[in-house]
Amino acid sequence: MNWLLLTLFVCFVVGIAVAQKKSDIENRCTPSNCKLPKCRCPGHSIPGGYKPEEIPQMVIITFDDAVNWENWGYYSRLFPPDGSRANPNGCPIGMTLFVSHNFTDYCMIKKIHARGNEIADHSVSHRLPHAWWAEATDEDLSEEILTQRQNLADLAEIPMEDLKGWRSPFLQPTGDTMFNILYKNNFTYDATMTYPFPRNVYSPVMWPFTLDYSYTLVCNIDPCPKKAYPGFWILPVVVMMDYREHLPCAYVDFCKNAPRNQDEAFQLLWKNFLRNYRTNRAPLYINLHSLWLNVDFNLDALDDFIQRLVTMDDVYITTVSKALEWVQNPVPLSQIKDFEPWKCDFKPNQEDDAFCSFTYKPRTTRPPNKPTTTTTQRPNYVNQGGGDNRNDLGIPPKGGKGNGRGSNDPRNRRPWFLKNDSPRIPTSLNTLLFVLCLAAKQLL
Repeated sequence: MNWLLLTLFVCFVVGIAVAQKKSDIENRCTPSNCKLPKCRCPGHSIPGGYKPEEIPQMVIITFDDAVNWENWGYYSRLFPPDGSRANPNGCPIGMTLFVSHNFTDYCMIKKIHARGNEIADHSVSHRLPHAWWAEATDEDLSEEILTQRQNLADLAEIPMEDLKGWRSPFLQPTGDTMFNILYKNNFTYDATMTYPFPRNVYSPVMWPFTLDYSYTLVCNIDPCPKKAYPGFWILPVVVMMDYREHLPCAYVDFCKNAPRNQDEAFQLLWKNFLRNYRTNRAPLYINLHSLWLNVDFNLDALDDFIQRLVTMDDVYITTVSKALEWVQNPVPLSQIKDFEPWKCDFKPNQEDDAFCSFTYKPRTTRPPNKPTTTTTQRPNYVNQGGGDNRNDLGIPPKGGKGNGRGSNDPRNRRPWFLKNDSPRIPTSLNTLLFVLCLAAKQLL
C-alpha cells in the first residue's frame, strides 16, 4: 500500500514538472512560435536565413533633441535636399530624428521630413533629472509622449501614420508604464533599450526584435518591461566601440576616448561599420547628438564616412522604419531595387513645396570692417564619466550635472590620482613651502 502511494506521489510530482516545463517552452520565444513579419526573437541570425553577402548592409543614423539653426546646416550638408547622395536604388539616403519640443523649429522639421527622412518622438520637455523618466507616472509620461507626437503632427504637418517611433530622453526607460503607452497608442517601435554588447569590433550584432515574449535581454538600465507586447518592435541601442577599440559608447558623442582629429573620428565610424559588414550585417546603429558636429573634424569625418558608403553597391543609409520594413519582409540584394517599401518618387529640392516660415532667425554678427556672417552658438561639451552601467556606455549619470568643470580646467588634465574636487594649494603658498624646504636643507 505504501509503495502504491509513493508511486502515485512521484507520478504527480513528475506530471507537475512536465506541465511546468511545457508551459515555460510555450512562453519562450522560439523560431517555431515567433515568425516574421509580425514576430522576431532577439538574436544575431539574419532574417530570411540569407547569407551576409546576400543582403544589404543597412546604416541607421539617428540624431536626438531639438532641430533649429544650431544643426540645420549640418543636416543639409550631410543629407542634401537635392538628393545628390543616393542609395544604390537611386533614392536619397535618409536619417531618423528623435525630436523634442523645446527650441525646435517645426518648419525645419517639415522640410527635413519632405526630403524623405523620418521624424520620431522624443518628448516635450526632455526634463531633468534622469530619475524622473524612470519613475514617471502613467499620466505624466503620457503627456510627454502623446503631446509631442501631436506637436509634430500639428506644427510640422507630418501625417500621424508617419510618426511611428519613440526614444526616451537619456535612454532611460520607464518599464511597462512606457511600453503600455506606446503599445496602446499604436507606436511601431521603441529605440530606448541599450544593449551593452558586443564590446569589440569583431563579433556579430543584435538585430531588431519584437516583444511578443517580453524583454529577455540584459536589463542594462532599469526599469525594463516585464510584460509582452505582441508585434511591437525594439530597435536596440547597440554600443559602438571607441576609435581605440577600448570602451563602449551608446552615443557617438559620449565616447570617453573622444577622437582628437579627423582620422580618429573617421576610424571610430569605420571600424564599427566593418564589424557589422563583415559579420552578420545587422543594421549599424549610429546614435548621436548634433553637438558632436560642432567640432569641425567630427563633421568632416562623418561627411567623409557617408561619402564612402554611398559608393558601395550593397550599403543603404536608411531610416529606422524602412530598416524594420526590410526585417519584416527580407529580400536579397538581387531583388532590392524592386522592394516596394524602399522605392521613392523623389525630385530634387522637393522640400521647397513644403511651404512654411522658420520660427527662429539665425544669429548674426558683424565684425569690424567685415560683412555680416551667420554664426551658430557652440556650447562647451563636457564628456561625462561614471562607474555604473549607464556611465559605462558614456550616458550622463543621473542628475546630469557632470563634474561641473569646463574643458579648460587644469584639473581635467591632471593624473587620475589627483583628479578630485578638493581645492588646490594656492601658488603663493607653494612658493612659501618651497623656500622653507630649501632653508631646512641648508640648516641640515
